[in-house]
Amino acid sequence: MKQGIFSNGRVRLLLKPGSKGYRAKRKGERKRKSVRGCIVGPDIKMLSCTVVKKGEKEIPGLTDEVRPRRLGPKRASGIRKLFGISKTEGDNTANVTALVKKNVIRRTFKSQKNPEAPLRQKAPKIQRLITDVRLRRKRIQKEDKVKRWKKTLEAQDAYKKVYDKWISKRKAAAQQAKAVRKASQSQSAEKTETKPVVATKTAQPPRKVEEKKPVAVNTKSVQQPVKNVSKQTTATTKPAPTTTPKPKKN
Repeated sequence: MKQGIFSNGRVRLLLKPGSKGYRAKRKGERKRKSVRGCIVGPDIKMLSCTVVKKGEKEIPGLTDEVRPRRLGPKRASGIRKLFGISKTEGDNTANVTALVKKNVIRRTFKSQKNPEAPLRQKAPKIQRLITDVRLRRKRIQKEDKVKRWKKTLEAQDAYKKVYDKWISKRKAAAQQAKAVRKASQSQSAEKTETKPVVATKTAQPPRKVEEKKPVAVNTKSVQQPVKNVSKQTTATTKPAPTTTPKPKKN
């Protein structure tokens, strides 16, 4: 039954995106569908109604008899609200817990397997119920949290001490190395100032003077000129002048 359609039957309407009973698959898509009007007719089999106001007469089977609630609230705040229990009953959580547990709505039923068995009761598990056990657990959790926080602070302090000690050692070593480097540099500078650098040449051995040997002349290979070729006379060959070696220089 669609609200706003004053009819007791079905009507075909062109529905757009956002209309009740229609989900568009594309943007701007519209579709014609049949919907039921909101006026009650003989074809309606069941209606879900709530009595808002009762008239002068009782409605038989509805308002003439009082029926207990089958299921009650499950949360502790709902139970307190239903039965008017204050949150701090005499400043004692045990009393509040006992009252909530006592006033929770229970169900009685018979056993299906054994009909002769006595009636049994069932009660819901109360949620968010503040008990002494819960308060003790919260207190322990809080103490553990504080202990962890203090332990972290102590660890931070210890680490800071070790780190500062290491930094101071490192700084002292760096300063000592710097002082040693400066001292070595100053000593090397003093040495260079006192002793001038003299360039020494390496002694070379004296050069050997080679003696020039006299050139030997082969007299046989030298041909003498013929004076008279016509008379076929052989001339006596004179020996070629030998080169005298030059005197040695002392």
